[in-house]
Amino acid sequence: MPMLNYKTKSIAPGTWAIEEKSPVSQGLCYLLCGTAQALLIDTGFGFPGLKSAVESLTDLPVTVVNTHGHVDHIGGNHFFSNIWLHADDRETFAMHSNMAYTSSLMPGLAFVLKTPLRRFLTQVLTVPPGGEYHYFTDGQTFDLGGRTVVCIHTPGHTPGSCVFLDKKQRLLFSGDTVCAWGVLLEFRECCPPEVFLESMERLLAIQESFGTIWPGHHAFPIDKGYLAEYREGAQEIVNGTAQFIRKGKRIFAKHGRILIALPPDYPKGA
Repeated sequence: MPMLNYKTKSIAPGTWAIEEKSPVSQGLCYLLCGTAQALLIDTGFGFPGLKSAVESLTDLPVTVVNTHGHVDHIGGNHFFSNIWLHADDRETFAMHSNMAYTSSLMPGLAFVLKTPLRRFLTQVLTVPPGGEYHYFTDGQTFDLGGRTVVCIHTPGHTPGSCVFLDKKQRLLFSGDTVCAWGVLLEFRECCPPEVFLESMERLLAIQESFGTIWPGHHAFPIDKGYLAEYREGAQEIVNGTAQFIRKGKRIFAKHGRILIALPPDYPKGA
């Protein structure tokens, strides 16, 4: 099996970024500890080593919260017993727990699955059952003991996408809603740009309550200036003034530092 690696980095008191790296992925989970329990934001693809990485940082009981229901954020849920997901992502979670769907997202995978990487990729694209699931809605709070984390619903990347705010330490954990590279609105479960625009407006309205953004992928942390760029990029799409670029069969709206990936037939007739 290819080498897998979990790197942990302290980013604030009682708070760690856990970076998951493999030959096919890079992702970030975050562990937040209070005095009574710990909160694990996302579980990546969930390779062997995730649970031991978490246990090396805390012996508190761990609650998992998913920023959304995509396979690269829910894959390690089964290592834990208490798991929370936004109610609007039940369908997305079901799709991304099904290898027939997740494999369709990776062009050329049918060939790769015949190679020595087959067992590894099968593991990557499979979400084993396990754990007890609960479903939150907007504003759900998690009291960790001396530390409260709030869920903020930010649909766009998926209907149930959320960010998590720790007001006391002024940290925002954004999943795939806000990343340095861009946001994907191209899959069938994604929301229209108008919905994503509303989510960016909501985050901009509360930006004074956090200082840094900790995303689900790529560089971390990122600055709050990305919020305005995403809002402006989404507004240009909605207004019909966006600058589009194509990469192969994929289409993106480009604005400043970010790209917004859209369905292949967007804009209509392009």
